[in-house]
Parts: sequence; structure tokens; C-alpha cells
Amino acid sequence: MRVVAIVLSWNAAAVTLDCLESLSQQSMPVEMVVVDNASRDDTVAQITQRYPEVRLICNDRNRGFSGGMNAGIRAVLSDNPPPDIVVLLNQDTVLNPTCIEQLVAPLAADEQVAAVGAKILYTDGTIQHAGVRLEWPRAVVQHIGWHEPDTGQYDQLQECEFVTGAAIALRSTALDAAQTFDEGFAPAYFEDIDLCARLRRAGWKIIYNPAATLVHHESLSLRDELQRSSYYNRGRLRFVLKHYALADLIETFFPAEMSHAERHVLWPVEGRALRWAYVETMLNLHNIFAARRQLDPTFQTSDEERLILLVQELQRVHARVLWQHAHRRADWMFNHS
Repeated sequence: MRVVAIVLSWNAAAVTLDCLESLSQQSMPVEMVVVDNASRDDTVAQITQRYPEVRLICNDRNRGFSGGMNAGIRAVLSDNPPPDIVVLLNQDTVLNPTCIEQLVAPLAADEQVAAVGAKILYTDGTIQHAGVRLEWPRAVVQHIGWHEPDTGQYDQLQECEFVTGAAIALRSTALDAAQTFDEGFAPAYFEDIDLCARLRRAGWKIIYNPAATLVHHESLSLRDELQRSSYYNRGRLRFVLKHYALADLIETFFPAEMSHAERHVLWPVEGRALRWAYVETMLNLHNIFAARRQLDPTFQTSDEERLILLVQELQRVHARVLWQHAHRRADWMFNHS
């Protein structure tokens, strides 16, 4: 069985080298590929010096997680023969010695399994991910076990809906031009959730294997909280508009989203992030609808028009609350001058 690990790197030479060192110590053979997203530091030079056996793919620009990983996936799938399994890793992961072996095991045992995720820990040993679920109806990501001490409470191998792309093993035969990451989610967030949803829609299984363990230094690429929240909410909206049934969008998602937006307009991070995400979503609706139509050929122009009106209403909710707040402040200043 040929296994290829693809590490996505960007301006973090030290952690990328730590990740490669952990890959070199695995209990089973694994080929190493690094896709560099146009790092401005010496990442590429250090990898070349320390690990000359690593296959390097250097992008001419930062293509985000989805675009960077797609470059690596397509490169290795074009090999003759292609690998049986592709393992995708964030640069800031350090794998325990049997991690790859355990990620591969469910794929070897069941030909209907397309993706396997790991138990991911913080550096202090608490849990970062033991699988992923989405909170209904706003599709807020919940990391199962987040920040809990690891006492074995999530040590059961099981089928699940989603696993994180920070460390995921994929069956190469489940991947093709249509089943790689949707680059509309670039630079980050929800592309892994979207891929898992599409794989399940195609009849594949997603497995969480707690015996595969690693440490992840989270959010080294996007350190700014407002930036992270903005990209996260934009990705969440793209995912929902792409995957939710039309009735669920109209009757459940949008009422909940509008209520949340109204309550959080004035929050310094959440309010600003939502406003930006709503504008970005409005500007990219044509692309989102095209992606939805690939999954749902029954999606009609009249459906698009209904959803456009609802996204516009989200923007109006924000504008109305901001207008009311501005008038209250003006009244207060006038009465206290």
C-alpha cells in the first residue's frame, strides 16, 4: 500500500520541519510531499537541506488551504501509479509514531471508507478534536471534546459526519476533479466540512479513529481574531447555501441567522466579521449557486432569487440596528450637551 503525506507550508519553517521529522519516524513507510504556498521565509531552503527526499511543490502565490492542498493532491494523483492513500497535514502538526498506521487502518479494513480523521491534542495534552459536528441550524462548528482532559472518553472508533482537514487520510479512488477541495472557501475554513459532506453524499463513509493521535498548534497561519472570524463566517455561509435543503434555508436557517445577527451587530469582532461575511457572500452568490447546482440539478432561477432576497435582508438587519444605535447615541449626546 502506497501512502503519501502532503504537508501544506507557509512561512513557518520550524514547525514544518518538526512535522516532517515526525513523519520520518512513522511505524510504516510514508512518502513526504510539501506544498509551499509562496513562503517569504526560508522554509523551502531548510526543507531542501534537511530533507532532500521530500518532494517539493512550490506555488507562485498563497492559494490558501484548499488551493494549496489541491495542488498537492492533483500532483500525486497524476503519478503512475497513484498512491492508494493521501494523508493531508497542516504544517503545525506533530504525529505520534503510529499515527499514519492508524489513519490507514480503517481504509484498509473497509473499502467504503473514504476519509479517516484522528484524535488531535493541544500541546498540554487536552483534546482539540475528537471528531466534528455542526450545530443546527446555523452550522456552527463544534469540536468534540474541545479543551477536555483526555481520559479516554472519546476512544471509540466510529463513523461520523465530519473530521477536520488538519489531519485527514483520504482514499485516492474517492478523489477526482470534482472531489477535491472547493477553492471558493479559500483562504480557509469549511473546505474540509464541505469535502466530507460531498463524500458522504456520494455514498462514502467518514471514520474517526482515536488510535491515530497527534499534536496540533492551531491557527498559526491566521493569528488575527477578526480575520479568522470573518473567513470562518464567510465559509459557514457558503457551506450552508451550498448544502442545506431549500426549505431548511428559508424556514430555519435564515430566521436563526437574522436573530443572531441582530443580537451581535454591535459586538466589536462578531458584528464586524458578520457584516464582512454577508457582503462577501452577496458578491459571490453567482459562484455559490453554481457550486450548489453541481450538487442539486433541480435548483432553479426562482430559488436563487428567493435566496438573494434573504441574504439582502441579512444586510438590512445590520444596517437597521446600526442606524438605530447611531440615533440613540446622537439623542444622548444632544440631551447631555
